[in-house]
Amino acid sequence: MDKVKFDVAILVGKYLANNLTDEEQKYLSDWLSSSEKNRVWFERVTSESYQIEKGKATRSINVEEGWKALEFKRESRLGGRRRRIYWMRYVAMFVLPLAIAVLLHQVYYSRKDKVEMVQTITSGTSKAILILADGLPVVLEQQQEKTLKESDGTKINVLKEHISYESGVDDKQEKSVYHELVIPRGGEFSLTLSDGTEVYMNADSKLRFPTKFGKGERVVELEGEAYFQVVHNEDAPFIVKTSQMAIKVLGTEFNVSAYAEDSIIRTTLVRGSVKISSEVSGESVVLHPGEQSALNRGDHSMLVSEVDVSYAMAWKEGRLRFKEKPLKEVMKIISRWYDVDVVYEDEEVKDYPFGCNFSRHATIEPLLKVFEATGTIETSIHGRKIWIRKRK
Repeated sequence: MDKVKFDVAILVGKYLANNLTDEEQKYLSDWLSSSEKNRVWFERVTSESYQIEKGKATRSINVEEGWKALEFKRESRLGGRRRRIYWMRYVAMFVLPLAIAVLLHQVYYSRKDKVEMVQTITSGTSKAILILADGLPVVLEQQQEKTLKESDGTKINVLKEHISYESGVDDKQEKSVYHELVIPRGGEFSLTLSDGTEVYMNADSKLRFPTKFGKGERVVELEGEAYFQVVHNEDAPFIVKTSQMAIKVLGTEFNVSAYAEDSIIRTTLVRGSVKISSEVSGESVVLHPGEQSALNRGDHSMLVSEVDVSYAMAWKEGRLRFKEKPLKEVMKIISRWYDVDVVYEDEEVKDYPFGCNFSRHATIEPLLKVFEATGTIETSIHGRKIWIRKRK
């Protein structure tokens, strides 16, 4: 074991004995923040379950004989009863936890082939696939800035996290040319439509839109979740269509969550006004800022309520923010963003309420730790699957 690793093992031993100085605490903190591997190792060897496990493994060691030999050598070097008493106190406070820490550090780092490394699952990134009018897919991920040109003359400016449309089409052209922006699981992207409307798209979503809006209504089709900042135009209402609903606006900001697997389609208005219409029942409502409509796909009913819009906007602002939301709904959102599957070992945990306000760009492990801190569930990671069970 090299000196740095040995020094760290000493500090971990003192940490376990609750005997760190301020300077030692800073050194340990700097070491932890320097590497994800360091942090994972530290959390593992300082966990109660791991210490118990290793404690069982060391019970076969003849501790008494070992300490007798160590005491004899120490007394020969220092001499005197006073120093012997000091040494035994030192052993109790420091050496025992240090021995455990050194042993665990050596095992973890030198026997990688026999120790399962804790897997890190990173957050989503900016990525998308743009489907052109002729069906040609263009992968938008870590792209160099460039300009594409559609057959109708439309210019598409491609940036690393955004695309924008500049029309080169004659307004008199009758036939519209459509594109589709597809955001995979674990992705997000944004675009500026030809009228200047900004659209921010969440993971596992699709948007179909014309390269240039003609006269009259501006219509786009959404599956999944997106946040719209619509440019005002009284002569050309902006309409977002989902599988069972249409949202009509003049100029406003709102969020739509319309995933195919969700039983509820939610529209949250930030500013302006929108008209929500069910294409099945014909029912319609007008939303005002701070209101949210919830259209039930099953019975086609529609409810309107006042909400804190920051929760609906959180994903766009780089946050995972929930309040008293059933775990199954929380993990559905998380699974799309981190591109993971969730397995529930106990069905009842699905309805446990959870809340958090967490960075959307952090790895998934700290988030799971926050959930475990409630004392109600335990989690484990196997490949790209998150296993969740009731805490025993």
